[in-house]
Amino acid sequence: MAKGYDQHIERKNKVNSFGRELTRRAKSKCELCEATGVSLSIFEVPPVKEEPEVERCIFICDECKNKLERVKKAKENDFRFLTNSIWSEVDMVRALSIKLLTEMATKYSWAELVLDDLYIDESTEELIKTIELE
Repeated sequence: MAKGYDQHIERKNKVNSFGRELTRRAKSKCELCEATGVSLSIFEVPPVKEEPEVERCIFICDECKNKLERVKKAKENDFRFLTNSIWSEVDMVRALSIKLLTEMATKYSWAELVLDDLYIDESTEELIKTIELE
């Protein structure tokens, strides 16, 4: 049991070591909703790999993290901010935003309209395929 705990702590420390780089990249704002002046944390885009990768991490606020943890129960306006984050220069932020919008489009026409006007290049399309939301 101690070995598993030690591995968990070691992995958590590796993820936390990405903090400075993610803070700089995000300019101290949520990479999804662009909230400033709020607590931000590292979110690993699922599926979480055995070895953490900074490319699969985004820096988000607690509100966005809570929404990501309950995507299936989202209300119509919970993810309206995705209309901005789909234009992010950060590949994983853009891919996750498009993936979320795709899920929203099955229920809400506004999301479908946003996706209709969006060009998705091959590399983003491939990245979207790697994301597994609950």
